[in-house]
Amino acid sequence: MKTPSPLSALQTAVLFVLFVLSTSLSMAQISPFDFGLQEAQNGIDRYRALYDAHVAALAHGQEVSYEGIDTLEIVLPPDFQSIPVGPRTDFGGLVLYVTNNERHGALFAMHNPTKAVSVPKELADSGDFSTIPELLNGDNLLILNDQRPWTERIGYGYRVYRQDLIWVHDGKGMNAPIAPWNTDSTNLNASYAPVDTTPKLFRGLTLHRQESDYKTYCLHASGQYNLLVEDVHVTTPRSRMIADGVFGISNSALITFRNVTVDGTYSGYGRTRNYGYAFSLNNLWNTSFEQVTADGNWGVFGTNNLSDTKLSDCDINRFDIHCYGRDAQLTRCTLRQRQTQFSSMYGTVVFDSCHFIDCIPVRIRSSYNAYTPFDIEMRDCTFELTARYHSLVNVMLLDTSSNTRPELSNKCWPNLRITNLRVVAPAIVRNMNLYDPTGTLSELKKPVDHISEVTVDGLEVVRPNGKAAKVNVRLSSRDFLTIKEMKVDIKE
Repeated sequence: MKTPSPLSALQTAVLFVLFVLSTSLSMAQISPFDFGLQEAQNGIDRYRALYDAHVAALAHGQEVSYEGIDTLEIVLPPDFQSIPVGPRTDFGGLVLYVTNNERHGALFAMHNPTKAVSVPKELADSGDFSTIPELLNGDNLLILNDQRPWTERIGYGYRVYRQDLIWVHDGKGMNAPIAPWNTDSTNLNASYAPVDTTPKLFRGLTLHRQESDYKTYCLHASGQYNLLVEDVHVTTPRSRMIADGVFGISNSALITFRNVTVDGTYSGYGRTRNYGYAFSLNNLWNTSFEQVTADGNWGVFGTNNLSDTKLSDCDINRFDIHCYGRDAQLTRCTLRQRQTQFSSMYGTVVFDSCHFIDCIPVRIRSSYNAYTPFDIEMRDCTFELTARYHSLVNVMLLDTSSNTRPELSNKCWPNLRITNLRVVAPAIVRNMNLYDPTGTLSELKKPVDHISEVTVDGLEVVRPNGKAAKVNVRLSSRDFLTIKEMKVDIKE
């Protein structure tokens, strides 16, 4: 057997250097200590150390290590910019106190820019984009924008434009749009963002927003695919500021929030005009919320253009899709004091093993004048009645005129299918309504479309102390007319 010749000293040295370099590069992480964190004299210096570390990490394709950093207090400077984070950011349990007296903005950001692309609207519904060179290979997020108003929000003075997001893999659409785009009333404008489908991470942060003159949002992101936001906790001081967006995500797919808590929002305590959200979301497909606990003065979800949204084991005071959405499923969720709320909704909204406490399980918003066809299913849920909230579906009515957009010209109410509903009824509440239309008598004289089936299969009524009770179950708090023949079947 031939014995290999021994390596020369030079070859050995070169191999050793290459081994050391490859090992160090594979393990390399950048630390804020490399950018003056240890020597920082004040909160602004500490902010700059974090910012510079993340900028350097992105430039070199590395991660930022927060090892050895337990708690930090930072102050945002006059030239404050969002700290750009890479595909994987693990703060390792960092507790961060931030003061912002400069301007509103997100502390951390992940943005993937889009490019214009020409897409005939007949292709948008087909799912076949193989004739479009930009979408033929790899993974892309296709963003559909309708340049013609979808509707106008009554009482708010602004027009609403619909959007859809489609994940395109090697020229094939992997999901369908919320509603058809190949219509005479649609004026399609499209863009796309190439994406990497490997998992992305934003994890392990507690952010305390201190008394400040301006709002600091936690994370804003766009053009993302397969992002997990995990073990993130945000607190907010009581404030008169409004228009919060703790997490602002847009034009993205496969986004998951897991074990996230939001304690308070900037949503106008003590003001007449009050709104602001923990989750400000727009144009997302396949979004999940797992073990999310959030509370705020106005409500914790403010979203538009959402398709395929799932919540499980959450404790929140409100979930809504303001306008334009399809398919939502809530499993083992607790909703308190406010409502779930929808407008221009399609598909099915499913509640599985949910608990409604002093809230409206479903409200159909009126201000968009967009009553589209969808269905509601409730399985094994518990509804605690109160004197103010004792109806399952509140349909708000505002205008008898038809929407000028053809797709929204019919006013549709949802079908309702209930299986095994447990009702907790105090003695002062004697009635439970399946539907509760609120509006004038003239508004109720116009027949509504889509609704044709209302079923209740299994109903248990108890007092708050658990003793058996009775309640008068009514189809509706007020009479209404339907275009289709109604099938109503209520079994206790």
